[in-house]
Amino acid sequence: MATTFIHDGISLVKSSPYTTFFLLCALLCLFTRLSTGYQKSRIERQVSLSTKPIPTLPYWLPYLGHALEFGWSFDDLLAKARDNTKDGIFGLHMMGNKHYIVLMPSLVKQFFVQRPSVISSDSFLHWIYDKYFGDSGASKRMPEHDFHKVHGSQGMFMREPFLSTATATTRSLVEERATSLIRLSSDAGKQSVWERSANVALVGEKSAEADLYPLIMDFVASSAGVALMGHAFVENNPGILEDLWAFDSSFSALLTGLPSLMPKMARARAARTRLQAAVKEWNDAVTAMLEERDPGPKWDDLSDVPEAMRLRVKALRDTNSEDIFASVSTLATYWGLMVNANKITFWMLLHIISDPELLENVRKEIGPYARRGVDEQSRLALDVDGLIQKCPLLKATFFETMRLYTAGTSYKNVCQDLTLTESPEDAETLGKPKPQTYHIKAGTFLAIPHGTMQMDPRLWSNPENFDSSRFLVPDGENETQIRADPRHLNAFGGGQSICKGRLFAEREVLIFISGILTVWEFKPAGGKTKIDTPKKYYLGTGSASPKSAIRMVGFY
Repeated sequence: MATTFIHDGISLVKSSPYTTFFLLCALLCLFTRLSTGYQKSRIERQVSLSTKPIPTLPYWLPYLGHALEFGWSFDDLLAKARDNTKDGIFGLHMMGNKHYIVLMPSLVKQFFVQRPSVISSDSFLHWIYDKYFGDSGASKRMPEHDFHKVHGSQGMFMREPFLSTATATTRSLVEERATSLIRLSSDAGKQSVWERSANVALVGEKSAEADLYPLIMDFVASSAGVALMGHAFVENNPGILEDLWAFDSSFSALLTGLPSLMPKMARARAARTRLQAAVKEWNDAVTAMLEERDPGPKWDDLSDVPEAMRLRVKALRDTNSEDIFASVSTLATYWGLMVNANKITFWMLLHIISDPELLENVRKEIGPYARRGVDEQSRLALDVDGLIQKCPLLKATFFETMRLYTAGTSYKNVCQDLTLTESPEDAETLGKPKPQTYHIKAGTFLAIPHGTMQMDPRLWSNPENFDSSRFLVPDGENETQIRADPRHLNAFGGGQSICKGRLFAEREVLIFISGILTVWEFKPAGGKTKIDTPKKYYLGTGSASPKSAIRMVGFY
């Protein structure tokens, strides 16, 4: 009988080779899925061991592993894995490589304290610079020391004098411009760039309708650009925000490195070319100023360029960076500080004005530090120190907005073997009798998907709900006082790769929110009585955009 079976099999192969091939592939995929599923289940049951292997999610395709699912829906894959894993770390198999995903706070803390010699983001940065910013491998060609010198110069955005200077510039611009968020004019020639993008239309003598998302996006960006690059850059590039949004919206698509098969990708690449040209001209002008040469009539006043940006340009010059890398490096800094704070401002403002109780309490809290006279022509006055230090509800609302509407990822290449050990608290959360230790080998990858953690019901009660109070805790021994505590929120990343603009971004958002809430009232357009919060989506960076337009009426 065995001989007959083999003979029939050989006959099938000869008569139907394609059918046989696909049948064997199907059997191989089925075997791969069953064996990897068994391995994961076996490892997860090892709860009594002090040290255990890292379970890898089951997959169907040999070698490819999770690559297709990862590329198709990164967030869905990780959320599904989070809800079905019994460990605080799990593995993905992609293109023959292991990528370990960290999900628990105690493991995250150990991730962030590792030295660059143990885990490094260099390969990830080179990939971003090449595929997204288009430096054609220039960063990778640089001597490692020179690359780190330029990249490390971003640390100046977390220190003085940049923080004070940029904060003062932003405060002054918001005090000056808050009343002009909507000018209440139907004449497009008299409208600002943020009004035109928001399709402002008068609905009364002292009120107008506008699309809230583009209104806030461009209003914040118009001021942030001045604080970062100076007035001359903004004035010499009047259409740069439109290019920046087109470029940002294709972040994921451009990272694939695929040709511009779709019109949106073609527009994003064209926008990137114009952005590179704009920052190159600015780089050249600032370099000329530093060398005491004439930068040209378009750049006759660069006195308001922050010291941090001047030193960054100097680092590019001192390392003899290729022109394309110099342009891309400045573009990366500009992009990083321009495309997130405005989205967070929009979502935070939307949630505050959608909740009458929250709106009343926030206004009451910021009242002593955000003042405006009863006269409509009175200038707004903001006490930034008071807003930052004495408004816990405002700051907690910022934290909650970051939790719900950001989804950044910290990605590292493992250069040396290391171990991560979970805390007793995390072990209890996972239902384990004791903490366990995991070994990660050199040559693999280690990642923290912050958005996946920020929506984990094991870490946050009712994570889908907007609830500022989750970040409010008693302030020391005085039970009558409260403070805002970020808890295990790491939306800005951490360690040496923490977002260098995080401190300014927080100040920036609190300044804009306080200024707008002090001057303006809002209600939904079209006679609606309730503001509906739109669904979110991520097509660009780590901050969400709304899926639908929010038409609002703004009035004094």
